[in-house]
Amino acid sequence: MFDEFPEPARSQLRAAHDEGRTQPEWCFAEGRARLAYWAPFPGSEPAIVWQFDPGPDPLAAAGLLRRSLDAMGLTKIIHDIPLKTGLTPVVDRAVEHEALIEAGFTMEVERLLLEWVAGSDVPDDPGRLTYRPARRMDPDAVIDILVRVSEGSLDHDTRVEVATSGAEKEARWMYDDLLNRKAKPGWFVIGHLGDVPVGLVAPDDHSIAYIGVLPEHRGRGYVNDLLAHGTRTLAEAGLRRIVAATDVANVPTADAFLRAGYSETGRLYRYYWRAS
Repeated sequence: MFDEFPEPARSQLRAAHDEGRTQPEWCFAEGRARLAYWAPFPGSEPAIVWQFDPGPDPLAAAGLLRRSLDAMGLTKIIHDIPLKTGLTPVVDRAVEHEALIEAGFTMEVERLLLEWVAGSDVPDDPGRLTYRPARRMDPDAVIDILVRVSEGSLDHDTRVEVATSGAEKEARWMYDDLLNRKAKPGWFVIGHLGDVPVGLVAPDDHSIAYIGVLPEHRGRGYVNDLLAHGTRTLAEAGLRRIVAATDVANVPTADAFLRAGYSETGRLYRYYWRAS
């Protein structure tokens, strides 16, 4: 089925298949429309409509989307449209946007796309925290930290998943996701003040995948410490470019990235579909 896709999508699909993140039966084609589903780690359900090329006809693409969702038996899925700042899906990806809306998706959140590039100042870690690799800690203790970080979160995805699936299920999924990222074993860390956990940061091979502060420690600038540690970890590993994303509405986290030397490179528009 991968042969139905043009390059570079074909090679990306084969690489994702080798990693256990997609399957030939998750790929669909009809007319000039193409789409494939992708899972964030092996063994997880598909989470994203990936490699979506709607072709020229939004109605035909919407039909393919609906049939694929039915065939996959999914109850929820997301699709992301990344664009340069100032562009909008309605105008600049009109066929894709119309196909998604016609198929029952809704655009629920706009995210900032950010990057740090080599040559920029590496943010200073104030040294207030000590860091323990999450892989060396009791999994239940890390999952409990993830549950607590989700309390009062300004992140749209976290709030939706906690409301619909529960905080513990969301935390266990996040734990599996972060441990399956392409990263060195010591990169995903829990920041501690003495023996008390304060928050966490999880870099991977190209990004700051996740960052969060426990509710009782918010408002004291610890997000800056965690982000400085994560950025410095990747910079010292030789990364020339580090990317990140956060909801436009999550002003405290967005401001922390900007203070740390990240710059906005675009916006990501996230669409959701849920079975009725």
